[in-house]
Amino acid sequence: MKKLLFILFVCLTATGFAQEKSLLYSVKKDGSETSYLYGTTHLIADSAFYFSSKLEKTLAKADLLVLEIDNIMDQQKASDLLVLDSGSMFDLFTPAQADSVVNWGSTLLHMKPEVFRKGFEKKKPFVLLQIGMQNSIEGRARSYELELMSRALNNQQPIEGLETMEYQISLFDQLPDTIIREMIMAQIRDPEGGRAEQRKLTELYINRDVEALAELIETSDEMEGSVDALLYQRNRNWIPVMMKLMETRSCFFAVGAGHLGGKNGVIQLLQHAGYQVTPLSY
Repeated sequence: MKKLLFILFVCLTATGFAQEKSLLYSVKKDGSETSYLYGTTHLIADSAFYFSSKLEKTLAKADLLVLEIDNIMDQQKASDLLVLDSGSMFDLFTPAQADSVVNWGSTLLHMKPEVFRKGFEKKKPFVLLQIGMQNSIEGRARSYELELMSRALNNQQPIEGLETMEYQISLFDQLPDTIIREMIMAQIRDPEGGRAEQRKLTELYINRDVEALAELIETSDEMEGSVDALLYQRNRNWIPVMMKLMETRSCFFAVGAGHLGGKNGVIQLLQHAGYQVTPLSY
């Protein structure tokens, strides 16, 4: 169950590229400008963070930065979407489990247990997954999305999204309570296991192995029944949006690396739509 959590965060990130591993690709179709596709990981340890001058120059060539979601910096909107319509987050758990959640969360956030319980009871369980993800990263955490946004703003490049914040949060809302509960409790029971999973995914990412990431997702027992909604359908939804944006502008698309590889990945879908997708060294 811990693996599912980290797969979601790699995704929330083609057969022809087995000989050249990359996270950066050019995307070209006759009659249009060259665009770019880059696979991110939403959080990564600072020690593994890599942003080369070639990547910076490639971003600067584009007219537009396109991330997975729009208005990513709208913290008030994000906060509002993570509030429950009714009830308490702790209703998800047995009383004993709720006590464990409170002790775990208050310790990680350096809060008094009663303050944590009161402050989080109206939040969606997704907030606990975010806390667990932060805890799994050893050392300071970095975000490729925030780095790309900072550089795009410095370049005076506009920023858009492939889907809305509401839609992405709704994906977690649709997961069964049993899965969400077990994901959270697994973090509490075995924090070192979570860090080990994070190290494994980080290794695949820094090795730029999008095919191995795709295989990890597709063969995960924990993703059975959810992989289409959480990954494949989103990939399919993005292609017409990407095509429309590329009609008149050079775009730099940055999405979770888990979305790139495999037969249902963004690379293959773009190829099927008639685009040349070429790995770039950086």
